[in-house]
Amino acid sequence: MTDEVVITIFADGGCRGNPGPGGWGVVLQAGEHEKELWGGEPDTTNNRMEMTAAIRALEALRRPASVRLHT
Repeated sequence: MTDEVVITIFADGGCRGNPGPGGWGVVLQAGEHEKELWGGEPDTTNNRMEMTAAIRALEALRRPASVRLHT
């Protein structure tokens, strides 16, 4: 019997203007552990930043786990 790891991810992105300068941010939580990721682009769209947040969060996973992704 193995303990399944469950990771909760909160991801968001946005920009000022569309297109315009934008950013994205992520919080990953696994038990008591928490990690934050963020980034941005000088000329982007809101949808691109929303998707980038989710993609970067999933890329940050180091091993198989169940994921609850909130966007």
